[in-house]
Amino acid sequence: MTIITISRGCFSHGKEVAEKTAEILNYKVLSREHIIEEANQLYNVPEKELIQSIHDAPSVLERFTRGREKYLSYIQAALLEHAKNDNIVYHGHGSHLLLPDISHVLNVRIIADMADRIKFMQQSQNISEKEALRHIATEDATRVRWAHYLYKIDLTNPHLYDMTLNIKRFDIDEAAETICHAARKKTFKATRSSRQAAADLALKTKVKASIESHCKPDLNVSVTANKGIVHIRAEPHSIRKTGYTNPKTEKYLQEKTKKEIADEIAAAISGITEIKNVSYDVVPPAYS
Repeated sequence: MTIITISRGCFSHGKEVAEKTAEILNYKVLSREHIIEEANQLYNVPEKELIQSIHDAPSVLERFTRGREKYLSYIQAALLEHAKNDNIVYHGHGSHLLLPDISHVLNVRIIADMADRIKFMQQSQNISEKEALRHIATEDATRVRWAHYLYKIDLTNPHLYDMTLNIKRFDIDEAAETICHAARKKTFKATRSSRQAAADLALKTKVKASIESHCKPDLNVSVTANKGIVHIRAEPHSIRKTGYTNPKTEKYLQEKTKKEIADEIAAAISGITEIKNVSYDVVPPAYS
């Protein structure tokens, strides 16, 4: 009846807490790797690129091409297919950011002291203390930059989470039991309206991901969804104007481009059975 997201820094025992929580509640546990694999199968994008989209800070080029946001929408769409059914525990970097505006989501942050994280990494990877410290510090800084660029937030802000647990104060079982206790509260129980919100977000994200997967990359698309009613707004990039183009030809090219875009979008989303009705708002391309 609840969706639980567990966000954590690397080597903070978030995976172990997530798995124990799912075991106690008899929920399905999903990892970042699991969702990336599904996104790879759904949208035929190399796993390496998907991993980079949810991990690395964006390059200068990607800030202009929006490639990072596109790959992230594929991952979000794959996760939301599971979120429609409740009763999941998802753990991974930025997990709480992929399921916004759903009231029966319990967002948990697991933190650990640096010394404990270093020790855990040394045991897991058989590396020196210095190497472990360098890796964790680099990883933490990368994740902060990632969240700031894509969401304009600070991942360490406690207000982003419903609960923050310092794993130094709990063992794995105690942390999991604490999360389960919160998950059983009425606040985080799914309702008809919250399930509809999850379904609407899933459909919206699925439509957007399908368009971005099949249509030209120079298309700026926004999508709304409400109980199967979908509205798509598409804004193409400008058309380069030549000295030989007259107003009548410009108008013809604009209308032709609008129709081509609408047809392309229709083909991209034709297999989405959850759509009951769809409307389009294709903005005529401007001349530059």
